[in-house]
Amino acid sequence: MIDIYCNNNAFEYDIRALTMAFFPHDNIDYHIAYKPCDTGIGIMLSEKDIQINVSDVHESFHFEHVAERGPYRDELKRSLYRALSAYTKRKLPWGTLTGVRPCKIPMNIMLSGNDKDTAVEYIKNAYYCSDDKAGFCTDIAEREIGVLKKAGFGDGYSIYIGIPFCPTVCNYCSFSSLSLRGTENADELMRMYIEALRKECEYAGGIYVDRQLTSIYIGGGTPTALSERYLSELMDMIRNNFNTDSALEFCVEAGRPDSIDKKKLEILKNAGVDRISVNPQTMKDETLTLIGRKHTSDDVIRAFYMARESGFDNINMDLIAGLSGETVDDFDYTLERIGKLLPESFTVHSLVVKRASEYRKLREESGIVHKDDVVSAMLNKAMKYAKERDYNPYYMYRQKSKAGLSEGYVHENVGYALCGRESVYNVMIMEEKQTIIALGAGAQSKYVKPYDPHAAGRTELVRNSNVKNVYEYINRVDEMIERKKRWLDEQTVSQ
Repeated sequence: MIDIYCNNNAFEYDIRALTMAFFPHDNIDYHIAYKPCDTGIGIMLSEKDIQINVSDVHESFHFEHVAERGPYRDELKRSLYRALSAYTKRKLPWGTLTGVRPCKIPMNIMLSGNDKDTAVEYIKNAYYCSDDKAGFCTDIAEREIGVLKKAGFGDGYSIYIGIPFCPTVCNYCSFSSLSLRGTENADELMRMYIEALRKECEYAGGIYVDRQLTSIYIGGGTPTALSERYLSELMDMIRNNFNTDSALEFCVEAGRPDSIDKKKLEILKNAGVDRISVNPQTMKDETLTLIGRKHTSDDVIRAFYMARESGFDNINMDLIAGLSGETVDDFDYTLERIGKLLPESFTVHSLVVKRASEYRKLREESGIVHKDDVVSAMLNKAMKYAKERDYNPYYMYRQKSKAGLSEGYVHENVGYALCGRESVYNVMIMEEKQTIIALGAGAQSKYVKPYDPHAAGRTELVRNSNVKNVYEYINRVDEMIERKKRWLDEQTVSQ
């Protein structure tokens, strides 16, 4: 247990997150009080002063002028970092950065007219990032800028549609997706969901009739878990309500190999889908069984070649580093097998085991964890593998919470792609530089105020979320539409 004593809670989230980065195995108890203490962390914040005590380590900072919240927060985190680093005798690769999207920082610096070296030095000095991480996220930001500019991101918008069904639910999953296998009246549930979604699509189709549709992304769940009939209806409603022919990218998460057949691939291809994912997670059959998947690695290969035969020349594959019981050699085996398939892109996720997942319970019962250096070695393997085969990292985000099968350290998820095969939508959703209208259960829309690519600073963003529960969404879709109308009206008035 780590006790934090602070005289207020104005920066509690930032203090907790940075402390957790240094003490990933410990629970954090935050007390709104102040007392210098031998065992805990004492923080005193005033308008012009910051004082921090960690055992016998003392840090203080004085502002000559009253600081704005942003600079004050950044100096607080630097002061806390110095104290915790001195106390633990450790440095963090990401320094004081605890957010999900570190690439936003170098991106905004470069979009403001500065060069790459300036961005790297700023991240190192302002956030204490290591040379490797500062260079890594700046390289990615540079590639993302190329994708954004090619897509004309300031003039367009994107569409996300969520399909919250899967053939079965993996036991590490905490999303609100429903397993169709074992669900009573699954066909009727799909029908009702598609009818509710049709209403929202018809409304959304009239929002931006005068703007370019940049990308469409159908995610989940597993969209191809829908029956052929309802998958066809979904594609028809999209084409009837949106100008898909003008979109730079139309992507569907085919995902699970056991949800893909030739007819479904034909439906997607005829609808204009030009990018799909076929996601193995691992190519080790024993692990697939352990996590609750009902397919084998050979099924992944069959599904991949089936997609190729159906005309798909832009296929992504998702992998997970840190699955229970897997070694670095197992992960290397997965990389080698997908390498023989030559996908245009692959994404490496470091596993986070959420409290709501069945996997969390199994892990706690077994006591099996991965040492942090094992997961790190897997991620390094992927990076080296990608470089040797001309895949470039083009988007990245860090885990928001502790990595599940490591001992708690936060790792990053990285998308790698061959040149020109980067996913437009992945960059849009990560860097939040374009409005995304999201439809379906649990979908979160993001409205981005008109963006000036030459202006520095953070993008102004306003979110709007649909209810997560599938049945609630079906029953309340009219309410979801009205909420969107009010939300968009408020943004229009505020401009």
